[in-house]
Parts: sequence; C-alpha cells; structure tokens
Amino acid sequence: MDKTIVALKIGGTACLGILTGVHLNFSTQTLKAILSLGSPTQAQKAFSVALGLLRGSARPLELIATTSLATAWFLSPRTGKHPYLWFASAPVLISIALERLRLSGVEYGITSTQTLKALQGGGAGREIDEEVNGEVIRDGIDQYQHWVLIRGGIIGSGFLMSLVGLYGDHK
Repeated sequence: MDKTIVALKIGGTACLGILTGVHLNFSTQTLKAILSLGSPTQAQKAFSVALGLLRGSARPLELIATTSLATAWFLSPRTGKHPYLWFASAPVLISIALERLRLSGVEYGITSTQTLKALQGGGAGREIDEEVNGEVIRDGIDQYQHWVLIRGGIIGSGFLMSLVGLYGDHK
C-alpha cells in the first residue's frame, strides 16, 4: 500500500510538471509561431488546430494529476494525509475555472472573427481569406498568450507545492 501511495504522489507530481511545461511552451513558443504566419486566416486556422492539440494533451494530464494526488490522500493512513496533496491539486482546478471564465471568450473571439461581408457570404474561399480582421486576430492571440502564461504559472505553483511536499514526506 505504501508503494502505491508513493507512486500516486510521484505520478501526480510528474503530470503537474509536464502540464506546466505544456502550457508555458504553448504560450511562449507555439503562439509566437502562429503570429508569424503570413495571413490572418492562416493564423486563425493554426490557432484552432493548436488549441485542439493543446486540449488533447492537457486534459488527460489534468485528470491524472488531480485524481492521483486525491487518491493518494484517500489511501494514506491518518498520519499521512498531508494537505499539500489538496493544495497541489487545487491549482489545476483553478486553472480550469480560469479557462472556462476567461479564456473561452478570448478563444471564441479569435476563432469566429470575420467581417460582416464574409459572414453574409460575400465571396467564396479565397476572398474570405482577405476578410478576416488581422488586428483582431493578433490582439486576441496576444491576450490569449497572456492568460495561458498565467494559467501555466498557476499550475506551476501546484507543481512546486507537490515537489516540496514530496521532499517533506521523504524527510
């Protein structure tokens, strides 16, 4: 039982570390690369694809980190039920709430930006490329980058708490 609890704690901590890296890499590297694309339509499409890939890798990590740390707490004996397991899980839940409350609106603004002419069907394919407002896309991605950095920092704080807690368990 003790080895299972240790494995859950280490697994949850590792997932928090990877999740922190994924968010910080997305905000510092991926979004910068998207902004360097040639047209706003390309940036808009690349953002949508990258966002889907981010969610595809982040959601399982969030689930594994939270459930493994919570399970470790539930399986621990009374003397081993350290609150750091909940304190390390809480930033993941806070970051999900931040995404729901703040990032979803910014994301919608980026992925649905077109001018009135494009929305009314004024032209086909190629002409719509020119109708996407580049300034709105750039501002939206900049704003999204800011909030994803904050989200990565929040998750990183949970990772640091978990590392300190593991160290404290070892001593």
